[in-house]
Amino acid sequence: MPSLGYHAYKSKAKYEIWQKWQKHPLNVELKIIRGRVANECIANLFAETVRRLVEKSSAFKSTEKSVPIHYDKRVYNRKTDGWPRPSTELDPIKDIVLRVKDQIFALDDDDDESYLRCGEILLDGMKDLKVLMAHKRSPKKLAKLEEEESEAIWQDQRRYESILCQSAPLPSSNPNIPIRIFFMEDPNKEPYLLKQDRLMTTYNDIIWYLNIHKIVQAPELWVRREDPNVQPYTSSGRHWVFVSGVESINETVLDTVEMTSVSDSYIVALVDNGEQEKPVPIDVPIFGKRTCCNPSCGSLHAHLKSLWTDVLVEHARLFRSQNHDRVLEIALDNRNFPLRRNELYLKVAKRMEEDSNAANSGL
Repeated sequence: MPSLGYHAYKSKAKYEIWQKWQKHPLNVELKIIRGRVANECIANLFAETVRRLVEKSSAFKSTEKSVPIHYDKRVYNRKTDGWPRPSTELDPIKDIVLRVKDQIFALDDDDDESYLRCGEILLDGMKDLKVLMAHKRSPKKLAKLEEEESEAIWQDQRRYESILCQSAPLPSSNPNIPIRIFFMEDPNKEPYLLKQDRLMTTYNDIIWYLNIHKIVQAPELWVRREDPNVQPYTSSGRHWVFVSGVESINETVLDTVEMTSVSDSYIVALVDNGEQEKPVPIDVPIFGKRTCCNPSCGSLHAHLKSLWTDVLVEHARLFRSQNHDRVLEIALDNRNFPLRRNELYLKVAKRMEEDSNAANSGL
């Protein structure tokens, strides 16, 4: 028996009850419900109330060996023989839990009112559980449960209002307008359309979504800007700005850098071939720790020549500098090129766009 579990529950008997509940099919159904809804507090109270009822039942106490260790957790394919028998005493509780789960899964995720509707479904379930508890609990304990329910509703309401406030900066009046996700490593790829979600409030939420769904591995996010005062070398004035994951979402167009394809120290260069302006991530070594090539190539121009063997870089510009003549001659490291910045403009020859190697380089 794990020592932490034993000490946490003070006694062997209480630990064994907890262990049995963890394997119980009703607990599995409750985990599915809590994973589906955003009404965290009322969902937790609903689950706790079910647990109290089940653990007090004679059916639970008499099924020490009948609860299966392995349980099919698939939402719609529950094993009917997984329920402990005899279960007549647990049937009303089971019916309430399964009804709540089915009603919640029947809701449309895109419905803006689904959050409130989930709360109503859970409260209806709580009402039925309290009816079952009426003849088993004292008025004092039922009154305490009412207080816990009111507190849970209040806490969820505060959280819901906070989510609405954080979602307010979205630039679109229609929250259903998707966020377009572009890929710097493959700029010709069709953008991924990510539906805005009220629970998706910061860029970290987008990073988590893209990574967990394997759309982009370990992504970092950049936003597009158009300001000729910052980037005067093209008519659009387009440039890219790195965004921190903790910032609130206020853009509907984002570009990603997949961190598995670059080192942790990189910049984004604006590459102009005369027809398109593309952001291209370029690794930048930390001065004194490593060089861009082995042996060191010595300059930005030499490095780009080795990086894009068939692309001719006609000239380079730095947004923040007026000394343009020597940009291609300076060393490529973090002293001259601040990390996670887009301050480098590169003009490349149009004729190289047709070359297969140039196409492979994304230019």
